[in-house]
Amino acid sequence: MKLGIFSKIYLNDDLETALHKIKAQGMSTVQFNFANVGLASLPKEITQEIILQIKEANMNSGVSIAVISGTFNALELNEGKKAENQQCFNNVVEAAAALAVPFVSISTGSLNQEDFWSPHPENHTERAWSLLHDSLAWMLEIAEANQVTLVFEPEQANVVSTAEDALRLLRNLDTPYLKLLYDAANLVTPKDHKDILGKIEKTLTALKDYIAIAHCKDALVTEEKIIFAAVGKGNLPLREYLNELSKTYDGPVIMHGLEEDDVMHALNYLR
Repeated sequence: MKLGIFSKIYLNDDLETALHKIKAQGMSTVQFNFANVGLASLPKEITQEIILQIKEANMNSGVSIAVISGTFNALELNEGKKAENQQCFNNVVEAAAALAVPFVSISTGSLNQEDFWSPHPENHTERAWSLLHDSLAWMLEIAEANQVTLVFEPEQANVVSTAEDALRLLRNLDTPYLKLLYDAANLVTPKDHKDILGKIEKTLTALKDYIAIAHCKDALVTEEKIIFAAVGKGNLPLREYLNELSKTYDGPVIMHGLEEDDVMHALNYLR
């Protein structure tokens, strides 16, 4: 497996400097965010000059892009914002194709219109699933036109929050342009606090055939709640997780949920 990190962790540097840092720390790939070139994560315009800047930074640093972040609320209800999201998402997917990046990450959204990383009591209703399918219809059309695969991850606050939800979506749509982004920290719940590794093993077994990208994030899991933490500073069995993952997966593993100052501690912990 190839260890990588979110590029957005290094926003204090220009892109090429950030990628050289990442390479010097022993990593070779990133999940790229357009914030690293001074744009919004979902930009209204991506010029050819920006594309060339990114290509040059990749080439000079020896750090590749495994996946580009293209998240927005798939359950957006405002028609104007929805149209804007569609155009900006198209820009990101076209940029991925131009950069020969095979994957763009997406969110399955929330009916919470203030923050789509926050829950809503109706996120698991048929209405929510219908809205998600409507958004995925045009998202997948864009993906197929550009020969780019979309990857989603189950998130406790989103429509797809469990391994079962993920399988439902993948089997219903049955398209080669939609795959899974697996993050163990997102699938563990407080109910699993006594057997965290068991939950990870169970979900990996269920989802292994669909995993295209993997994340590595830590958390402090108790009977009451989960608090995300920097890698090596929680109580997830991350080394065991990566060992289990490696039995069926040999792609990029992207660290996130940490600050730049946490990176060397995280790397030393994983190694």
